[in-house]
Amino acid sequence: MDTLNYSILIIGLLLSVSIFASRISSIMGLPVLLLFLGIGMLCGSEGIILKIAFNNYDLSFMIANIALAVILFSGGCQTSLSTFRNVAVQSVVLSTVGVLITSAIVGGAAYYLFKLPFYQCMLVGAIVGSTDAGAVFSLLGNNGVTLKNKVESPLQIESATNDPMAIFLTMTLISLIRAENTGTAVSILDAVVFFVKQFAFGTGFGIIFGLLARYLISIISIPTGLYTLLVIGIAFTGFAITASLDGSGFLAIFIIGMCIGNRKNRQVNYILPVLDGLTWLSQIGLFLILGLLVTPSSLMPYMGTGIIIALVLTFIARPVAVFLCLKPFFTYSTADLAFISWVGLRGSVPIVLAIYPIMFSVPYGEMYFNVAFVIVIFSLLVQGASILPMAKVFRVYAPSTLAPISKGDIGISIDDDYQIFSYEILHNKFQDIPLRDIKFPSKTQVAAVFKKGQMVKPSGSTTLRKGDVVSIIGHNEDEEFLNFIFNGNADVRKTPHFYHGDIILDGKLKMTEVSRDYSLIITTLEKPLTLNEFLSYQLGGFPAVGDRLTIIDIRLYVKETQEDKITKIGYEKLDSI
Repeated sequence: MDTLNYSILIIGLLLSVSIFASRISSIMGLPVLLLFLGIGMLCGSEGIILKIAFNNYDLSFMIANIALAVILFSGGCQTSLSTFRNVAVQSVVLSTVGVLITSAIVGGAAYYLFKLPFYQCMLVGAIVGSTDAGAVFSLLGNNGVTLKNKVESPLQIESATNDPMAIFLTMTLISLIRAENTGTAVSILDAVVFFVKQFAFGTGFGIIFGLLARYLISIISIPTGLYTLLVIGIAFTGFAITASLDGSGFLAIFIIGMCIGNRKNRQVNYILPVLDGLTWLSQIGLFLILGLLVTPSSLMPYMGTGIIIALVLTFIARPVAVFLCLKPFFTYSTADLAFISWVGLRGSVPIVLAIYPIMFSVPYGEMYFNVAFVIVIFSLLVQGASILPMAKVFRVYAPSTLAPISKGDIGISIDDDYQIFSYEILHNKFQDIPLRDIKFPSKTQVAAVFKKGQMVKPSGSTTLRKGDVVSIIGHNEDEEFLNFIFNGNADVRKTPHFYHGDIILDGKLKMTEVSRDYSLIITTLEKPLTLNEFLSYQLGGFPAVGDRLTIIDIRLYVKETQEDKITKIGYEKLDSI
């Protein structure tokens, strides 16, 4: 019993310290995952705190896979299907060809540094060739970094879909190394079949189990806390069946999450908050375990070579892969591609892949693990800590809009239920403005105003002051509009241009017609384009709703998008200067 109590005490202390460390990370500007990793190392066998002797690679591998599955499932639940469609092609190119190019360049550097057999050096590249979903989702989602959609979306989708390629390369190279050592042959056909299975089964079973989960939560009536357990149970079942058939369980569970998250109903709103807590628990547990697993004394001999490979990966391999995969085929600016190159974050996935050589008794197994660990520390410390300043340098940073202090379903309907959003008045622009003067979305209704904690029945003449809380009834799609209003960047007495324009134009219009009817000056090369093609080219990448372009005294706003095309454009004639 003493051992049990001691174990529970250690788990409680590690979790508590890690959560407090997340607050410290935001103050210091360091990635929280790096602090989780550091706490694990400080508590390990060579640490200065608890000195926990832990070297169980099999258990670490199992925990890491479960944690990664939860993280990817949560990421899928929060990924818009339309966003996925918009960036699917370039994300898949990056997650396959991009990983292959990155792995080859890093493998070449390892061949020069380590002077080991070719396949063993290529294995170093395969292990660190993919970006990490846990690190990307955490740093772009929970770290207060808001990017333009055309940059953030491919980074997130790429990190969630490049595991199959990394696993394929790692397992193929391990097979080649073992075959070379035993004098047996490796079937190229078997390798190709394994590669196809990874993506085909991952996608197919992901859709099947995702639609099954989506259907079940819509017809079954259970206590609200059980919906999350139900979908996780279905997701893990899909993960296990897919992986047992040589498919990518990680790809499958991401797609399962996306199928569930894109069904906007009351049950999904019950699931997401619980899932957010489980995701944090998975990230904390994963990086603590990996931190406990490593020993500084075994890490030090590989520090120099690990940093050199990390530099090659960051400044040569990743940029070359990104520019070769995206620049010739997609409309991204050089600054966008430079930032996408910089956010090639390595996290838990390379460390987990580095356990494979140890489990399969590949020569120099510990070298792979320690080199991967050095690269992950470098990536989180250098790239992860500099995401925000680099986003501003490359002009891809989008300041966050104000979010409601609380929101929730009213309980009127099962699908597309009414929501109540509560906002605190923080900006002087609302001072002494009556409610009737604020241009709220047409289908919303102010439910209550709270002044110093006391509820006031609202009327058109009710005036607002800083510190008041306004509760508004509306639908889920109204939240973005309400955020924009309460952010204080617009004149609250006018309908924000985020949603409204003087004239709404169809994206299929020819630029010759737009130029003739609206006095827009265009070049000869732009005459054959449609308005959608013109605006997409000028903005670069995949414009999102709210993007705008100013040309002399004319301003165009992206009002509506469908897949990768702008379908509705707002037109505004500006005052002459």
